[in-house]
Amino acid sequence: MADQEQQQLPEAPFPAPPPFWRHFTTANEEKLKEIDSSEAGRSEKLRIPLAYLRPPPPPPESAEVYTTFGQSQVIDPSKPASLPRDQLLFDPDRPNLNHAVLLSKMTKSLMLNFLELTCDLSLDPTSYEEKIEDIRQLVLNIHVVINMYRPHQARESVKEMLESILEDGEREIEESDKLKQRAEEFLAETGKTDTHAGSAMIVDTDGETSKIGRGSAKMDEQRRLWDMIHELTD
Repeated sequence: MADQEQQQLPEAPFPAPPPFWRHFTTANEEKLKEIDSSEAGRSEKLRIPLAYLRPPPPPPESAEVYTTFGQSQVIDPSKPASLPRDQLLFDPDRPNLNHAVLLSKMTKSLMLNFLELTCDLSLDPTSYEEKIEDIRQLVLNIHVVINMYRPHQARESVKEMLESILEDGEREIEESDKLKQRAEEFLAETGKTDTHAGSAMIVDTDGETSKIGRGSAKMDEQRRLWDMIHELTD
């Protein structure tokens, strides 16, 4: 049963998860923790279904490929070792190799071969093997070129990330400068309010009516200062 589960390969474009996902239960996880906590259990060969819960060991440093879904994948994307040399439609060692142009040419060739396949099938449905093999070879070569192009993709992604961080920093500096300017205006208005209040106390000495006017002016100044404070905190 376990061998059948391991050998099962996905056939649908979006296949269901492997059937052994049912073994990932809380009880099995607790058993695996107990085994791993003991010194003898770490080196012990687990039985089904606990063996599914322990991830496979990473490939050794000397390995160049690893296997997934029954197919060999290259560990180092800069090495087009996923295809034999005689199946490559380009020279990977050629200097100044333009991956984008090469990928564009192969994609157009793939579309042309697909059109030729449809024409062949309309005339003779049994004559598909040769054209299917050509399409398969093109797809594998496109995969190789994409893997070779990944370092450039990684550099461009890092570049965009750093540019985004720089733009965010410039935006924060600009907002800080605006806040600083508003704070300076607020402090300047505060100084003017103190000066006006002192002048009113010296000039307005003619009874209750003048005191009311002085209080109203002071309330207006305080209200205006509070409005400025709210603007600074927004």
